[in-house]
Amino acid sequence: MLDKELAKRLLPLVNNRITWEALKEHLNNRKSLELQALVVATSEQEMYRCQGKINSLVQLEQLKEQVQEALDRGEENA
Repeated sequence: MLDKELAKRLLPLVNNRITWEALKEHLNNRKSLELQALVVATSEQEMYRCQGKINSLVQLEQLKEQVQEALDRGEENA
């Protein structure tokens, strides 16, 4: 969960459509690679690592929504 101050600092990144779309494309490419690695994982440890990486990439894909949620929550408390 983001705090309001950090959300304000991240706002230029998520509001710049060109930059945000490029970042999302990169994250999707990385997620695809990790999903392929997960499919061929030969040990539990390797599988768990891939799952953790995929989870982190999904969290980054949701950054825009998290920033907006933090800002909305901050406005409600103001």
